[in-house]
Amino acid sequence: MLDFASLLVAIGFATAFLAAILLAAWKTTRRDGFLFSCAVGTLLVAVSVGFSTVDSIDPSWWAQGLGLGLLLAGEASLYGSAAQFRLGTSPGPRIILATVISVVPVLLSLFAGYNGLAYSVSYAGSAALLLLVAHQFWLARAEAPMTATGIAALYFLVGLSFLPRAVLVLTRDGLITAGPPRNWAQDLSLILIIGAIPALGAMTMALSQIRTAHAHRREALTDSLTGLMNRRALFDTHDVSIPPYCVAILFDIDEFKAINDTHGHAMGDRVIALFAKALKLDLPADASAARIGGEEFALILRDIGVDEALRLADAVRRRFIDLAASEVGLPCTASAGLAASGPLGMRTDRILADADRALYEAKRAGRNRVMVGRPSQLPAQASAPTDMGNIGG
Repeated sequence: MLDFASLLVAIGFATAFLAAILLAAWKTTRRDGFLFSCAVGTLLVAVSVGFSTVDSIDPSWWAQGLGLGLLLAGEASLYGSAAQFRLGTSPGPRIILATVISVVPVLLSLFAGYNGLAYSVSYAGSAALLLLVAHQFWLARAEAPMTATGIAALYFLVGLSFLPRAVLVLTRDGLITAGPPRNWAQDLSLILIIGAIPALGAMTMALSQIRTAHAHRREALTDSLTGLMNRRALFDTHDVSIPPYCVAILFDIDEFKAINDTHGHAMGDRVIALFAKALKLDLPADASAARIGGEEFALILRDIGVDEALRLADAVRRRFIDLAASEVGLPCTASAGLAASGPLGMRTDRILADADRALYEAKRAGRNRVMVGRPSQLPAQASAPTDMGNIGG
């Protein structure tokens, strides 16, 4: 009861419109390159369906070859786009390799005169490529669990539907056929594809929107010059209070205004980037490092003692001096103030205020040193910052 050519035309129009939508979405943002690769793959599938329709009406080896070859090339592009989404790498090498591996056996079968074998091989190749697409999205599901899993499931089902088509061609039609095979697996697969195309298009667009939203949030919470957290991100991470046995360290580049005035703001930016580089080296995995002002940085360390935090802060200070001297040839230094949350924890603003007072004392004591402050909740006479051996020298 199903007209084979009509099913192919429906798939052709659906994939062509989907390719146009994906291409328009890519041109609007230019952020997600995988949309362009996906649009190219979808367009190739649409063109292949046109040649397959011609082959179904007037069977010929050239229409069959173009239809099957472009179908496999389109599915290889979909595989490349899925890998591009997951890994962020160029899809070109994967697309070329997958196209060559899948298309060459089909063409060899056609040239040998076995058009039935060509159909079977192409269906098996389509199944393999679509299952690879499904696997890539399954591996990428952490970025958008429900959407990526849904895409992987649909590609998996469509890929599986090609397997009985490949088997039935050989078992019912043989190595040589009078035209495109017709059987229940063929009809079922085409109907499944017609239903999957709009769903895949909608979920692919949703996946792009989710990634864009995540990117905007990262940009809003990241300092563009250093790649560290910004002030907002630091306070979002430590919303109200700091847990027990944590240490907050505030760093400030000494005489930074003089660097800007003497060497220009471009040099100032390089110095800030160098300090961030010094700060990020050898940090614990659970540390929160942020640029919270022009030349001021904050570091919050979990489950650490004051002595260990003091050594880490001084290592950052010394590393910065060496980096500035070797990379920009300037005698740059930095000062730091350190405060601990103690066994009961502390409000985030309170511990940063304590660290800021210790930083002020380090500046007043001659700069280029690390000072440890006492908690502000202690009696006033015990609240003066302590210079731990004038570490900076």
